[in-house]
Amino acid sequence: MQACVHGWCTPLVLALALWAGVGAAQDEMRTQTIEAVPRVGTAFVVAPNQLLTAYHAVETHERLFVSTERDGLFTAARVVAFDKALDIALIEAAVDAEPVVFAAWESVPLGISVSVVGFPKIGEIISGKRITAGIINGEQRFSGRNDWFQLSAEVHRGNSGSPVLTPDGSVVGIISHKLDAQRASELTQDFPQNVNFAMKSARITDFLDAHDVDYRVRLFDETQSFQPYELYRDVTEAVHLLVVLQNGGTDTMIPAPEGG
Repeated sequence: MQACVHGWCTPLVLALALWAGVGAAQDEMRTQTIEAVPRVGTAFVVAPNQLLTAYHAVETHERLFVSTERDGLFTAARVVAFDKALDIALIEAAVDAEPVVFAAWESVPLGISVSVVGFPKIGEIISGKRITAGIINGEQRFSGRNDWFQLSAEVHRGNSGSPVLTPDGSVVGIISHKLDAQRASELTQDFPQNVNFAMKSARITDFLDAHDVDYRVRLFDETQSFQPYELYRDVTEAVHLLVVLQNGGTDTMIPAPEGG
């Protein structure tokens, strides 16, 4: 992995806690310097030792690692379930963080302010954890399915799998798609900005139910309204950088929508 600042690139040393299975002692630790820039995404804790991410981020992988910080201790992870159609994957890792709470989708009003917390990758620079803000612009239908919503918060490569937070701190979605602005500009002679999409919490909890995950969900509380710095503070330990190592392939791109 290359850390590039002001044109200078140096290898990033990952401290890896070797996977021994949830509940096993991790008494072996080593460091590994990764020269090539790996694929990256974001994952967040939904139950003890279980994290959720976007399936396209892990679809082709040899090894997975997660950490709460870009330069922190990385723990090995493994995929335990996925749904390609929903673009969701459940991964298991020995992590110590309070799971997020989901917002029941039917209780969340359109037009509400939302925040995205994750690890955007801009060019070859893998950033630290970032929070961006926007609103839910409306529901979105792809391929005849009304399982997504559009949001205006800024996202980049690396944000795949990031949680979308409501003002009360609950998770209303997971980042899955973004509009290919360059392609749209070529077709329409207009350059769209911050047209991004997330999977609704209702579909996420359906997936978690199908795999017997003990998650938490509540109605959105409009009387609670935290500032972005408070949301970031409260969720930061649950949000992890996902490093995807593989023999070959290309960088992780947030897919453009297909169908309408």
